[in-house]
Amino acid sequence: MPICKLSQCLKQIPAGSAIGCFSVYSLECIRAVVAAAETEDAPAVISLDADNLRYVGLGPIAQAALFAAQKANIPMALQLNHGRSLAVVREALELGLPSVMFDASHLEFAENTRLTNEARLLAHEAGAELEGEYGPLCSDPQEISQVLDFLERTGVDFLAFSVPKGLSSSEYAGRIELLAELTAKTSVPLVLHGGSRLTEQLLCQTLEFGIRKVNVHTDILRALGQGLRDLMPEEQENPLYRLQLITKEVQWLVARRIRLFSMSR
Repeated sequence: MPICKLSQCLKQIPAGSAIGCFSVYSLECIRAVVAAAETEDAPAVISLDADNLRYVGLGPIAQAALFAAQKANIPMALQLNHGRSLAVVREALELGLPSVMFDASHLEFAENTRLTNEARLLAHEAGAELEGEYGPLCSDPQEISQVLDFLERTGVDFLAFSVPKGLSSSEYAGRIELLAELTAKTSVPLVLHGGSRLTEQLLCQTLEFGIRKVNVHTDILRALGQGLRDLMPEEQENPLYRLQLITKEVQWLVARRIRLFSMSR
């Protein structure tokens, strides 16, 4: 099946739900994400994090992910996650990724805006879509105007927010409620990063208030770690067949998240 852009995948899920974007680090992870999406009969996004793939290289994993997505019987998108330089964005585009995420949220607002706009120009020139990150979830209603300014200046196709660390449930809930005001003022789909810091109830509330894509990173690492621990045999001369344990652990997690992000939650 042809690889989809993020916008095309979103059109295939109901309003009030979100598409899952799942980080992959190996062939086992790629197989797990595709298998879970096919089993749940729901589109999904394969996420390639340049920072976490620096030991094996973005290219080899990207090529494997592109191949797997094309062979899937369900619409799949691919995305560079947290590209922190224009050079990485260019590399991802040259590899043929239909979506790239540029993250300069650690910089001052003006510099984040300038660089994100440059990344958007690169992506659109290549026929790809760009996700840009504003920063943490808004903490004050007055901040909404700055977010809208960011959108106007950058022209991003998707707008990402991160979940800050160490807040209480009530503080998280207050920030999540502000998403509704933003959603009423823009048609740009909103994206959530760091959702593992939220309870499932709060995570579902983010969908209610406008989040349309949720990135899953830390939970994948946890599942991958569990699969690797299960892989350690007491006495096993050829452990290759046990690599399926890693795939099954990650696949179970991805399938559960797809169901959580859907209207059937």
